[in-house]
Amino acid sequence: MRANQSGKALFPTLILMLIALCGYLYFPASQGEQSNRPNRAVEVSVHEVITENRAITAQAIGSARANQAIDITSSHSDYISDILFFDGQTVSQGQKLAQLNNKEELLAVKELTINLAEQQRQLSRLTELAKTQSAARSQLDAQRSSVDALKTQLQTTKLKLSEMSIHAPFDGVLGKRLVSIGSYVKDNTPLTTLDDIGTIKVDFQLPEKYLAKIALGMKASVTSDAYKTQQFMGQISHIDPRIDESTRSIQVTASFDNSEHLLRPGMLLNVAVKLQQLDALMVPEKSLIPRQDKHFVYVVKDNKVQQQQITLLNRFPGWVAVTGLNSGELVVTEGTTKIRSGSQVSVKG
Repeated sequence: MRANQSGKALFPTLILMLIALCGYLYFPASQGEQSNRPNRAVEVSVHEVITENRAITAQAIGSARANQAIDITSSHSDYISDILFFDGQTVSQGQKLAQLNNKEELLAVKELTINLAEQQRQLSRLTELAKTQSAARSQLDAQRSSVDALKTQLQTTKLKLSEMSIHAPFDGVLGKRLVSIGSYVKDNTPLTTLDDIGTIKVDFQLPEKYLAKIALGMKASVTSDAYKTQQFMGQISHIDPRIDESTRSIQVTASFDNSEHLLRPGMLLNVAVKLQQLDALMVPEKSLIPRQDKHFVYVVKDNKVQQQQITLLNRFPGWVAVTGLNSGELVVTEGTTKIRSGSQVSVKG
């Protein structure tokens, strides 16, 4: 009974001894094999660092408006006797657009013209009499007053007659016709709209931090969803003297030549204001390795990589302007998670 118990107690000890012996025989050989293996090169993609010229811009969303825009209305209330324009017509300054019924004004002008002629004849007669008769001199002054009053009435009536014709106050494009011949219009009834779209103004807002960087005459560009591949160039024409207290932003206006009438009032536009031109080393954004508040890249030299700290100057879509590198160096853009400083690499392509 005791012999069986002692045999059972020795059995675990023998097992442990066998495991230790196998480990002693296996691990040294395994480590020797691993130490003799050559390091495998990690395949990576790289980009050659070069100096590029890039424009630093401020981005905003703007709304387009016409250089000038008004509602065409009449100065007087009357019936429309003629309409001389059509929807969307391009007109010139002074071009006649509509005519109000002016028969009453024409008759008034004719009557006053006749009366004035008669009074001027009377004035001429009294002028001759005044040369010899003292009594005629007092009548002469009264007659001169009558003639002057009639001249003033005639000018006033002619002015009203001219206002019965409606003309375009500036060059532009008319909107939809809102009245018809025979319509009775009042002095506030709109006949149509007139927009000067030869120049388009775009209003937008920039954060307060750009106040010291923007100035009148600076270049600006806009793009629209209507013309995805086309860029329109203009310049800043107005900077509001006040800062919006609620948004802490500056109201800015840029003007654009629109001789082809592609831009229209009310369009939503993407605005870019060119603040300065930057010459700097450019690296792809995907090559950056951020660590806390610092940034690094892997530089390839002699098929090995070395981690290099860089300083960011400015960000562009997909790219970053940096310092801390030399032109012509290769930085890793793909495979950064598989390598560390000193790793052997092979460059794709």
